[in-house]
Amino acid sequence: MSDRVLEWNVRFLMSERGMYKTTDLIEPLKKRGLVLSREQVYRLVTQPPERLNMEFLACVCDVLDCSPNDIFGARTPAGT
Repeated sequence: MSDRVLEWNVRFLMSERGMYKTTDLIEPLKKRGLVLSREQVYRLVTQPPERLNMEFLACVCDVLDCSPNDIFGARTPAGT
C-alpha cells in the first residue's frame, strides 16, 4: 500500500477561472469536439476517474489553460 495521495484538481482549477458549476465545462469542451453529458462532466469534475480519456485530458487542459501536471498529481502527506 502506498502512502501517496492522489490529487484531482479540476474543480479547483475551474474555480480559479471563474467556473463554479460543473456544467460550465460542457460548452467549452463541445467547442473542442468533446461531447459529454451533464452527468459525465459532473463525475469528471468532482471525483478522480478510474481511467482517464486522453481526449478529455487534452480538451480540459486547453479549456483551463493548464498542463496535465496541474490537473492531477500524487503527493506524500505531511508527517509521513
